[in-house]
Amino acid sequence: MFLKIDLTFLVTFFIIWILVFVLSRIFFRPMTKIMQDRDAQIQGDKASSQNDLDARERSLEKIDRTLKSTRQAAEKRREEIEGEALKEKNRLIAEVSAASRRQIEQAKAKLNEDLVRLKTELSGEAESLAERIEKRLLN
Repeated sequence: MFLKIDLTFLVTFFIIWILVFVLSRIFFRPMTKIMQDRDAQIQGDKASSQNDLDARERSLEKIDRTLKSTRQAAEKRREEIEGEALKEKNRLIAEVSAASRRQIEQAKAKLNEDLVRLKTELSGEAESLAERIEKRLLN
């Protein structure tokens, strides 16, 4: 029942150690190296991916800032143009009002001239008409 150490035990022990040594040289070390290389490549890919994401994020932020400043500039320019258009509109209205007033004044002056002329004509005709009425009534 006790463990007997004999020659087969020692031979088996040495064979197992030789197999472990040979397998570690031929199989385990290359396999470990391949796994480490793959892990290193994965870590490098993750770092590269993170760098790309960070660069993309910075680009998007830059684009957002540019769009915001462009919108502000466009809004400012639109307000300037609206202000200029309003000034031009007011100027045109003032010009049209002045021209209208001049035309109205000219029309009033012409009407007054016509009124004076017609009054003088009427007064002259009124006398001749009065004479004719008087002749008819007296005849």
